[in-house]
Amino acid sequence: MTGGIEAAGDAVTGAMLARAVEPAHGEAHEEGHGACLNCGAALDGNYCAQCGQAAHLHRSFAAIGHDLLHGVLHLEGKIFTTLPELALRPGKLTRRYIHGERAKFVSPFALFLFSAFLMYAIFSLTSHHGPEGADKGVKMNAEAQAELREEQDKADARIRKVEADLAEPGISPGRREALTEKLAEARDERQGLTMASNLADSLMGEGVNGGVAKTVGKAVSAAAENPEFAYYKLKANAYKFSWALILISLPFMWLLFPFSRRYKIYDHAIYVTYSIAFMSLLFSLSMVLTAVHVTSGLVTLGLMLFAVWHMYRQFKDAYILSRAGTVLRLPLLYGFACVSLSLFFTMIAMMG
Repeated sequence: MTGGIEAAGDAVTGAMLARAVEPAHGEAHEEGHGACLNCGAALDGNYCAQCGQAAHLHRSFAAIGHDLLHGVLHLEGKIFTTLPELALRPGKLTRRYIHGERAKFVSPFALFLFSAFLMYAIFSLTSHHGPEGADKGVKMNAEAQAELREEQDKADARIRKVEADLAEPGISPGRREALTEKLAEARDERQGLTMASNLADSLMGEGVNGGVAKTVGKAVSAAAENPEFAYYKLKANAYKFSWALILISLPFMWLLFPFSRRYKIYDHAIYVTYSIAFMSLLFSLSMVLTAVHVTSGLVTLGLMLFAVWHMYRQFKDAYILSRAGTVLRLPLLYGFACVSLSLFFTMIAMMG
């Protein structure tokens, strides 16, 4: 129950943050008269011409619920104008926004924030992994280290026994040679166990080798040994740093149009942000369908094909490309998307 409340809180928090991205988009339905309550300027219409505040303000308890819903879904029309365009005409939406047609649409950055928090909230509600998985991973590491220490103690005991046998008076040359070889093998085994223990300590971020914990090798090894723990870390950190995926993707988008004066980095940023926001919403829908057991091979295939079509449609229309130009660049676009995701998840997995 607590996880569900936290997940719902994350969704609302994300919506309110998204709303904060575009605070100037106030809504009003009644014309105001007199002076603006915010800046004192004369009112002539639904909004103040000086500061943009809505002319008519609610001051009732019910207005709190209205403001909350307003901040979450922008019910007066923006969300219902943006989502159909984003789903069916994503490239044209991107171009319209870049060219200045913005008041009627949710901004890409606001939609991105909301979709990221919504995806995390649904992820938390529908997944069965969490701190328990992290605790399990820590317990597994502790057990592995305990086993290593036990093997080290056994190796030390064998070394002491062989050394005691060698110290006995009157042993034959042949037995002395055999015991010497046995002692060398025991010491080699002990050295190997020491190296294994030091490696385990470094992967756990302990001791003098703790710096190794910040390497890619640590991330890969830890994920392989404790997938539950790695899964929890990804879930806990991915949405917090989801904005980094935009920055990672921008250089790859530039490579599709190198040295082009027609498209600027701002154009790429709007394209990438709308694209990631839509894919996050699509993934959220997939998780909901899975949770209510509506998924099947056909449904999954349909969602995947729609995602592929969406990338093609947005890319072609956003950059005003011919069909041939789109098809030529499309494999690179898909490849760059996979590389960007890989770099993003590697970055997340390496975070302690």
